[in-house]
Amino acid sequence: MANRKSGSAWIVALAFCSAGTAFAQAESQGDWQTLGLMRIRDMTPWGLGRLDMLPAHAVAATEGTFAFEFNLSYQNTWALSNNVLDYLEGRGLTRAPLSSADVNAIVALPGDAYLVDGEYGLMDLTLHYRFSSHWGAYLTVPYLAFNEGFLDSTIEGFHESFGFSTAGRDTTLRNQWQVIAKLENTTYLISDRPSNDLGDPVVGFRYSLKDRPDKWNLIAEVAAKIPRGSEEFMVSTGKADYGVQLSLQRFFRRNALYATLSEVRFGSPDIGLAVDQWIPTLILGWETRITQHLNFILQTYASRSTVQETNLDELSANKMQATLGLQWHNRGNVVRFGITENLASFNNTPDVGVTLSFAHVFLRP
Repeated sequence: MANRKSGSAWIVALAFCSAGTAFAQAESQGDWQTLGLMRIRDMTPWGLGRLDMLPAHAVAATEGTFAFEFNLSYQNTWALSNNVLDYLEGRGLTRAPLSSADVNAIVALPGDAYLVDGEYGLMDLTLHYRFSSHWGAYLTVPYLAFNEGFLDSTIEGFHESFGFSTAGRDTTLRNQWQVIAKLENTTYLISDRPSNDLGDPVVGFRYSLKDRPDKWNLIAEVAAKIPRGSEEFMVSTGKADYGVQLSLQRFFRRNALYATLSEVRFGSPDIGLAVDQWIPTLILGWETRITQHLNFILQTYASRSTVQETNLDELSANKMQATLGLQWHNRGNVVRFGITENLASFNNTPDVGVTLSFAHVFLRP
């Protein structure tokens, strides 16, 4: 996985980070500024277009504060069921394209079968506003970009250098976009990457029990994802999602502990994948101070897969991931960098992902 960004995106992000604000006055010389959990959401192929509520930040903000947040995530995905892996390895071919005969053979395999090969990126732009000492709101507009797989050779070289299995990557051509999924009640055969496009915007409201947290805080949120059009694979489900979230935050002199529990009503775009359902997500994290302006974050993420109408355990299994990150802040600017590693269910969740985000906080004069 790697980061991907356009020139215009960098210009916008740097513009946010360059402005000076009164936020620096809230950071006394010896104080530690907590930032909270990294705001990473579901990046699985069938979960990318759903509402996944982001963890609440831990920045103390006063009435009239607003902030821009720009988050970049990009990943290379190679995921397949065991029977497809057996078929590809059984061909005895190296760097061979998938022919129409191969696709037909995969669809004809006993039971469910799937293969996802490609790259996709997510760019979230979020505007936060604190309109009272306890209440705030936010609007997130996502942009999704797709590519065939320019990182394939890098990832395979890394695997070979450290003696890791390539999981069948060498059985097909590099830099290809392929989605083949034959499940109990639906089939996907997609050989062309989706067009880059805007995703569904998300509107949320946040209530903070403490207006100026000292030792602890409890934050409640409600949010809704608003479909901007009809269903579009990996871009929009074509349905509205809504959810609730509770975040408990405990602060110490140089450490902070976080627990976030959310429940999202997911409107499935295809009853062959799953019926409309409630999807729970639990995130636990620990943040610690390294220097006055630099924090370390470790967090874990567990959530239910959006695909349930299948007999493949590797596709319907719960997702479990861990993220290590560094969070830098100074004078109202926040830069975050994190690496996410899959802990289980390797064939329904990206193996490794990288996230880079920028934020700038503006205070009312």
